[in-house]
Amino acid sequence: MERYRNVKQERPYYLQLKNFLKTRIQSGEIKDKKLPPIRQLAKEFDVSINTVLRAYGELGKEGIVAGSVGRGTFLTINPQELKNHNRQVLLKKIIEHAAQEALSLEFSLEEFEKAVGEYIDEKLQMMEKIKLVFVECNIEQLTYFTDHLDLDPHIQRVPVLLEDLKTHNGEIIGKAAQSDIFVTSFYHLEEVQKCLGHLGKPIIGINIEPEVSTLIKIARIPYESTVGIVTTSPQFRKEIREVLKRLELNFREIHETNAHSKEAIRELVRVCDALLVSPKQKKCVTECARDGTKIIEFVFTPDRTSINNLKLAILELKNNLL
Repeated sequence: MERYRNVKQERPYYLQLKNFLKTRIQSGEIKDKKLPPIRQLAKEFDVSINTVLRAYGELGKEGIVAGSVGRGTFLTINPQELKNHNRQVLLKKIIEHAAQEALSLEFSLEEFEKAVGEYIDEKLQMMEKIKLVFVECNIEQLTYFTDHLDLDPHIQRVPVLLEDLKTHNGEIIGKAAQSDIFVTSFYHLEEVQKCLGHLGKPIIGINIEPEVSTLIKIARIPYESTVGIVTTSPQFRKEIREVLKRLELNFREIHETNAHSKEAIRELVRVCDALLVSPKQKKCVTECARDGTKIIEFVFTPDRTSINNLKLAILELKNNLL
């Protein structure tokens, strides 16, 4: 209890606990997207169940968590989003300080604006020279990360299937050789290093996990439901199963397919109450499903630490181009 509670403070214990949990979330200590059960936390910190309930309730009011009866309490935002406001304030102060320095040196605001614009243009041109290869084993994540990875939009991105590297596809190896940096999930890092390590270019591993909103939607599916998993690749289907198992999200029946035939997909989805689908299969599944069937697009995203590490690697590349 002493880890967060200060009896000298006038704030109620539930608010102290809320702030303690908020700090843990922001630091990334809570990594599974699911907060500890209420009874477990009450025992751990020697407080009443009501205190934990009120702390979780306060986090819910701030939009940080969302609960599902019988399933638990899930984070609704990532740690970085808690820091965004402070970062924006800091950025404004940096700009104000730079402008004040320019004025003190007798530059006009117009001259300052022009110099900043030229500097940004120079940096953007530099970014356009960088080619990034993203390597994954399944087409779903490969397509998603190539399109949505939180990086400068001017960076050229090249999607590569791991299988093409393992089979020594000449065209793909050629594209890789012309690139500056390789990115893959930690799960495939060793394989990518074996295939591309001889090129002597940075190979960055990132940790990927399901989007919080996806997990919350799944947690709200009743236990007695029949759930279908429809993906383009068997690898992605396997990853969805592993997530369900890890988070103990169980259902009466689970049916799976990575068939490309619309008839085969229709046959499966017609018997399901809810469907977990890969991005590419969502349109087909929506057309085949019964009215009222819950359809959840299953999306993985990289965690903030991985993105920050990748940005640092790209920054180092940019400095080498100067």
